[in-house]
Amino acid sequence: MNNTKATPNLDQELISMFADDEVNYWATKWGVTRETVKSAVKFSGSNAVSTVYSYLLNSNKVRLS
Repeated sequence: MNNTKATPNLDQELISMFADDEVNYWATKWGVTRETVKSAVKFSGSNAVSTVYSYLLNSNKVRLS
């Protein structure tokens, strides 16, 4: 039985730090540099999109549009 709807797609919830295109995507989306995304992952202790975004917001690094 294949129940793919019950399991969330982690690729959409996590930033792969080994995939340059993903780091570039989030950096562009949030209006920050690649290095800022990498630093946010390091200092937040997580590569979850929501955690990294919250860290960037709290540290006033992200540009809200």
